[in-house]
Amino acid sequence: MNLKDPSGRLARWALRLQEHDFDVKYKTGKKHSDADALSRNPVEEETETSDKFLAVTTSMNLAMEQKKDQDLAKLKLLSNSSKNEEFRFIDGILCRKNFDPDGKLWLPVIPKHLRADILRHFHDAPTAGHLGFAKTYDRIRKRFYWPGMYRNVVRYVMHCRECQRRKSVPQRPPGRLVPIPPAIAPFHRIGIDLLGRFPKSAHGNKWIIVCTDYSTRYAITKALPTAEVDEIAKFLLEEIVLRHGAPRVIITDRGAVFRSRLVSSLVDLCNIDHRFTTAYHPQTNGLTERFNKTLADMLSMYVDVEQKNWDEILPFVTFAYNTAKQETTGFTPFYLLHGREAETTLDTMLPFCPNDFDDNNITKIAARAEESRQLARVHTLRAQDKDRRRYDSKHQMVSYAPGDLVWVYTPVRKVGLSENS
Repeated sequence: MNLKDPSGRLARWALRLQEHDFDVKYKTGKKHSDADALSRNPVEEETETSDKFLAVTTSMNLAMEQKKDQDLAKLKLLSNSSKNEEFRFIDGILCRKNFDPDGKLWLPVIPKHLRADILRHFHDAPTAGHLGFAKTYDRIRKRFYWPGMYRNVVRYVMHCRECQRRKSVPQRPPGRLVPIPPAIAPFHRIGIDLLGRFPKSAHGNKWIIVCTDYSTRYAITKALPTAEVDEIAKFLLEEIVLRHGAPRVIITDRGAVFRSRLVSSLVDLCNIDHRFTTAYHPQTNGLTERFNKTLADMLSMYVDVEQKNWDEILPFVTFAYNTAKQETTGFTPFYLLHGREAETTLDTMLPFCPNDFDDNNITKIAARAEESRQLARVHTLRAQDKDRRRYDSKHQMVSYAPGDLVWVYTPVRKVGLSENS
């Protein structure tokens, strides 16, 4: 043996093997499956084209195989009748007339014990490509016949293990829509999310932290140089708690920064109910996720070619969103939060028409602002009910019982940094 300075277990094995005279022959890892069978997961063999079916494709063999099927006896009796024009013996093989203009004029009748082989050949084989029901059925019906073929093909394709594992689900996801009820007051329930990583701006920022109020739809954004825990905690304290008060509920994803000890301590100190979205289901924080898309679209309209000024544009597009009327509520987020509409730069150029600010008028303004919030809540509930009825009309409920076999969706993650944290 040629081993330089062995130690430990290798040294002990070297000493023991030196007692024997042997020749070392290289064997590939595939030939050593018996040595580590307990530590390796079994690998299923690839589906092969059925040799059993290919062996009976000759006229003589197919005729013999038909004789083995007792269910074809009735069809053979029909074929012997002079009045029967549907079935006929051709070269000793029972055939059925093809009433479809496509395909052969006469189709051989396949016995029951060979039908599974045909299904595998026309669906599982590499030349079949694991295609869907329509293409698989079309290939078979043009070549063969047996009673109940349509039902057999449907069942086989639906229960194909590889198709279930690898193909995306074509139908809509099951279940009913469960809308998130609107909050009862401004900043009672908020959603927070991180957006990025963006190209490094001229000010060194790479991330955007977003907060949306579920009552007024009001949005707060801030550009951040990093997505560290201290930046998140600082934003939550200075931009939310110290400006709008402590919210009762905060909804975030399951990112590490939101589950950190610092953020958890701040949340506990303010007695806030911190709720996390479920895995692979961002709709739990749907309002914030929808605003993220709107914000990205707005930024893309004004960012420069080098994409380094996005953090300078961020406050302007956020203001534009907050001062735009929401279709769901019927009001602007700015009005629902402050009880008045925002003055723009154009408004300041126009003549100012002051209102009579007496005690009664101030009371009316406050009452009108609260009435607007309640009306916005009613509008939101109506819109949610409309969306729920439209969604439920196209989706079905599904129920699972203990012991049912189900598939778990595990999406393929791309290598590298994720777009959202």
